[in-house]
Amino acid sequence: GDRIAFVAEKSGEIIGFIAGHRTLRFACDGELQWAFVSPDYQHRGIATSLLSSLREWFVQHKIRKVCVNASENMDSRSFYIKHGAEPLNEHWVVWEDIGVKR
Repeated sequence: GDRIAFVAEKSGEIIGFIAGHRTLRFACDGELQWAFVSPDYQHRGIATSLLSSLREWFVQHKIRKVCVNASENMDSRSFYIKHGAEPLNEHWVVWEDIGVKR
């Protein structure tokens, strides 16, 4: 398919999710559209695990250049950069090849 979402659960409760899809925006192949982890569960590796699942899906679907709008939250922008993305402009960051882990 052209889009995917992954969820993180604890005791049947959704505590986080991530979603992405194919795109042509900014000459990218894919876009990380949504990522969220409940504040009570942040800083426990859940976002990293969700990003890893989405990264694998992108790679399997030959989607390598991936962008994400990270303007709303400097924490998420820092998280993406820590995981290999680079600033594209004031609002967006990009992985030139999301398959390359840093």
